[in-house]
Amino acid sequence: MASWNGSNPADRRRTGERRRSSQEIASEDLVAQQTEEVFQSYAFHRYQQEQEQTEGDVPVDPEIAAIQQEPNSINSQVGRRLAIIADDINARYDKEFSEMLKSLQPSRDNAYEYFTRIASSLFESGINWGRVIALLGFGYRMAIHVYQHGITGFLRRIAHYMAEFVLHNRIAQWIAQQGGWVAALDLSNIYWKYIMIITVIVLGQFILRRFFNQ
Repeated sequence: MASWNGSNPADRRRTGERRRSSQEIASEDLVAQQTEEVFQSYAFHRYQQEQEQTEGDVPVDPEIAAIQQEPNSINSQVGRRLAIIADDINARYDKEFSEMLKSLQPSRDNAYEYFTRIASSLFESGINWGRVIALLGFGYRMAIHVYQHGITGFLRRIAHYMAEFVLHNRIAQWIAQQGGWVAALDLSNIYWKYIMIITVIVLGQFILRRFFNQ
């Protein structure tokens, strides 16, 4: 009678699945950690773009202007890249985001609830890079709004909200499956143009309208 030596294929497969699961979780955690730096880089470069495009006629936010940038940091490069290619989404949704925030009047006590509610609506029908950029854009607009209304020191809190949200709503998992944040640097301009158009159409027809109806 043969003795069991631990070489059963089914057992090896289950062990491999557990190992992959642990690796996937670690990757998701890493993506969430990197999200804060990506967002702050996005906010910094988006702010610089708006200053240049409007010749300084944008709300002053020294907290964003003072963000320290590490030129050699991959996460900083990703944030800059996403800020540069996001013009179509920014043009389409800035007004809606601003109107939402004006209506909701977020404070220190309710900001996380409102952030989560609006962010969740962006991903109700799926995840793609366009929606991820829309999320960064909303976080940026919220940072500008709360500073204008006298709530200082809030930028890092929004960056933390962003990291928590992507981790607990499978967005970090999706980004990890694409290859991590760094994958955004390798996508072609043709892809970005396509995904921006699709995102603008889908979100414009459904998500923000549904939010206002609620």
